[in-house]
Amino acid sequence: MKNIKVSFSSNLTFPFKKIFTLTGVSLFLAIIGVHTLSAQENKRLFQGDYDAKTVRFGYFLGLPYTNFNIKFNNYFVNKDSIYSITSPSTIGLKMGGLVNIQLNDYFDFRILPTVAIYGRRLEYRIANTTTNTLSEKKELRETAWFELPVMFKYKSERRGNVRMYIFGGVRYAVETNAVNRRGRQQFTTKNNDFSVEYGTGIEFFREYFKFSPELHFSHGIVNLVNPVTARGTAIGGIDRLSTHTVTLYILFE
Repeated sequence: MKNIKVSFSSNLTFPFKKIFTLTGVSLFLAIIGVHTLSAQENKRLFQGDYDAKTVRFGYFLGLPYTNFNIKFNNYFVNKDSIYSITSPSTIGLKMGGLVNIQLNDYFDFRILPTVAIYGRRLEYRIANTTTNTLSEKKELRETAWFELPVMFKYKSERRGNVRMYIFGGVRYAVETNAVNRRGRQQFTTKNNDFSVEYGTGIEFFREYFKFSPELHFSHGIVNLVNPVTARGTAIGGIDRLSTHTVTLYILFE
């Protein structure tokens, strides 16, 4: 029975991740389609001298869909009374600024100081060997983070008022505070995170601003489990806890 629970917990959240990813991609493509049709109706070239300026500033809003990736230890498999631990994906909020430095005609360097609010969740199913039943327990860790992503951006040549691009880089994050609510936050994690991030976007040039939807994929490489605070708690059977986030950004420059 102990050997079954690992695979049981690892498959529960997949459909929700897939649904959100497909929804984000669909929305992303819908935005592209609407603006492409608009561009076909209006042949006027907006901001023709946009690339003449080396440094540009902007701001953005982001809608992250995030959860924990979980790796269990031997204690969970052999001794723990918890049948499964899962991390359902939850929606948060991001906002911040953008500094874009043009390196040449195709490459830019970007810094995106960000304030992010997450509510990452763990759900437990606990086996009662006496009654042969399972009980459920949910814990929500609500936190605010300051994040500093640095990325390189590769952009295509501009076609009228549209240009596509891809980007990749790293993101450092530090937790600024945790929102404590009775009965909702029981587990703790480390307050520093480091992740690899990449994605794609498309620029739409308008008369007075540039509008850019982006889709970001972020994979945490830091183990957020603190062995000291985790020992003897519900996450004592977790060997590694890392973040995974898919975010839809709307940027304005």
